[in-house]
Amino acid sequence: MARGRGSARRILLSQREKRDRVKAMSLTRWTFFVILGTVGYLWADNAVEPLPAKPAPPGYVLGANDQISVDVVELPEFNSKSYRVDPDGTVSLPLLGRVQAAGLTLSQFETQVQKQLERQVRHPHLVTNLVETRSQGVSVIGAVNTPGVQQLQGAHTLFDVLAGAGGLKPEAGDVITVTRQGGQPPLDLPGAVRDPVSGRTTAAVKIKDLVDKRDPHVNFTVAPHDEISVPKAQVVYVIGNVQKAGGFTISEGREVSALEALSLAQGLAPNASASHARILRRNANGGIDRQEIAVDLKKILDGKTKDVALLPDDILFIPDNVPRKVTTRVLETAVQTISGVVIWRGI
Repeated sequence: MARGRGSARRILLSQREKRDRVKAMSLTRWTFFVILGTVGYLWADNAVEPLPAKPAPPGYVLGANDQISVDVVELPEFNSKSYRVDPDGTVSLPLLGRVQAAGLTLSQFETQVQKQLERQVRHPHLVTNLVETRSQGVSVIGAVNTPGVQQLQGAHTLFDVLAGAGGLKPEAGDVITVTRQGGQPPLDLPGAVRDPVSGRTTAAVKIKDLVDKRDPHVNFTVAPHDEISVPKAQVVYVIGNVQKAGGFTISEGREVSALEALSLAQGLAPNASASHARILRRNANGGIDRQEIAVDLKKILDGKTKDVALLPDDILFIPDNVPRKVTTRVLETAVQTISGVVIWRGI
């Protein structure tokens, strides 16, 4: 009996040890998952990406509509936010209210905020970053592929800005007009004109000089709020029985004769009726209708009469030698079709 009782006791103790071991393992596993979950939560919480910041170019001066971030270790309410510089040049910050930002570099602004925070927090630790630049705009309008406002970051030349606008259109003129606002260093270009009242400076740059890099001064560094205008070139159109119909650009202020326009179109085509050519010229009211001016190109070519000067937007039409009446409305439609497809660089 004693032996049986001892065996039963050993069996009970063995079962109790197994249960305790299972409990211990379960507790250890539960503790492991709790720790792992806590670590994962903390890692995920710290892994939240902050607002994307851009390194401020050296000497960058803050202006209206710029976006900045201000992170303060001791004050979480500052963090993970962006603050806009209002039109009055100030930024609204927690605890501090309105703080001047426009006209200051990022480091100067940070120093100013640091001093104001020290009145409420002992030895605050803060970092400021430039989130987005919106105050250094340069306007590009006219005959470019992507007109609009470009935001500058760092130094950019006139060539850079035109490239950022998608380049020039084929119908672009020969001269670029640049206007610089008062308060900026005036344009250092030949022929620059300064308005004594507003302080604005206006100058012209020849595209050929810029592209050919003849004069490095024309590829100047643009300033914030510069206005760059690329006007359309003056164009004359030659259509009808010619070798190369189309619109041909001419230099500003230059007159083009009927024979010069014909040479740009590579001469007459077979069956052309040179003696019945016509110039279609817009009326003074600027309407769609045009007046017709008869031109005898045959006599001009033979030297029997003087050449005729064309005005910008004139149409030189050379019909064929088959009698046909063509209305000016039909010719206008033809010119619109041609000018929308082909503009040739002329004189």
